[in-house]
Amino acid sequence: MKISFDRRADASYIKLSKRKISKTIPVSDYCNVDVDSEGGVVGIELLFISQYMDDFKLWLDLADVAEYLNKSPITIRRWVQEKKIPYYKPGKEYLFIKEDLDEFIRRQKRA
Repeated sequence: MKISFDRRADASYIKLSKRKISKTIPVSDYCNVDVDSEGGVVGIELLFISQYMDDFKLWLDLADVAEYLNKSPITIRRWVQEKKIPYYKPGKEYLFIKEDLDEFIRRQKRA
């Protein structure tokens, strides 16, 4: 399972299978379900996700953080290695929480 978030589209996608998507079924104005040719669920798309951001922590990957902070992925990776930026590493991937990044930015304020 992989969860991704597209800030520009204001959507999140929960990928449950690597199978090919046969069709997309609209469940509501806020949710679409992708299914394979046998009717198995491949993924779930949640729309207008920013409306629910108070209800959960938004996990960002390195590329998302680079985009959010308007920096290169190389800079973000360097900051992680130098322990300048808050991050989590539950496996091989670096993960970040938007609220932690916002606090990081606030701490960088100069008079």
